[in-house]
Amino acid sequence: MKRFAAVVMIAFCASAAFAAGVSRSYKDWPNTPIGYYLTNAERKQWDALQSDAEAEQFIKDFIARRGGETFTREVSQNAEKADKYLTIGKTPGSETVRGKMMILLGPTVPTAATKKKKSGEVHLAPATSIGDLSGPTMQDMQAASNDPGNSTLFITEYTYTYPASALPAAYGKPLTVKIEVEPDKNRDRLVGIGAEKELDKVYEMVAQAKLAAAKAPAP
Repeated sequence: MKRFAAVVMIAFCASAAFAAGVSRSYKDWPNTPIGYYLTNAERKQWDALQSDAEAEQFIKDFIARRGGETFTREVSQNAEKADKYLTIGKTPGSETVRGKMMILLGPTVPTAATKKKKSGEVHLAPATSIGDLSGPTMQDMQAASNDPGNSTLFITEYTYTYPASALPAAYGKPLTVKIEVEPDKNRDRLVGIGAEKELDKVYEMVAQAKLAAAKAPAP
């Protein structure tokens, strides 16, 4: 909670030391847990900002449109879970590919895990059938990501499947994503041609849905 609060505080209180353009304190805001909810249209608006004062007002309006404190509290809780279970070396879990996916799409467990020796030798870890969410837990994922024995010799590829019911209705189908964890490089990355584009499509739908839900009148 403290770390996440510090990120939000920096975004709101950064000094307007640069005469033109957004300062370093704001430039990475789109890559924070709250910034993950930018729609494509809002991202274009963000890229056109010319000062820290404009950035600060943009963020205030952005949060207000999504429910204010209720929204930031929800995102903070999800970011804390990502930091707890998905941190890779020096990279906080909320800043990883898996962390962003968990924050935007909700938590899930991998349906398969494959340990790969960097020389090319492959070791298959116990896997579950697609759709069976009784597979490796968050703790298992954290242990595998940070296992000292993996730090120089192995990467682990996780397969995640979200059923259609867990995704925006407009998407209309299940989503399967493969992500490799590289502990020695403090990172994870998407695997497969078109994976990033497909995931970005779903993220846009999620961002639009969050915005629409906040605008909807209370029942």
